[in-house]
Amino acid sequence: MIGIALILGAAIITGGTIIAKYWNQILSFMKKVIQKLKGKIKGILMGSAVFIKRAGDRIQNRTKHYAKDELGTWHEKIVTLEQKEEEIPPQYRKYATIEDEFDLTPELEAQIKNNG
Repeated sequence: MIGIALILGAAIITGGTIIAKYWNQILSFMKKVIQKLKGKIKGILMGSAVFIKRAGDRIQNRTKHYAKDELGTWHEKIVTLEQKEEEIPPQYRKYATIEDEFDLTPELEAQIKNNG
């Protein structure tokens, strides 16, 4: 899980590569979702994660957002961004399987930290 402040404060990932374009799309999507969830989710948003999963001929980037309410109960909200296979860098595409989702959160965190 990546802290909300790190996601919201992340700058655009530099470079003209398909990897930079991919992560910028994911970050932009996550920032929009976080802003929308702030007033709608129970408790305080604590962090988010990103996963990849195949859905037929498309690939889903699933963002999971975690909040903790005043009673200490955790809540999870999942939001999905579907993309065509060719929009996903090959090194991430290989992790998308029909059965499971694959956690790309450590890679996103590395991209943010390496860019800042």
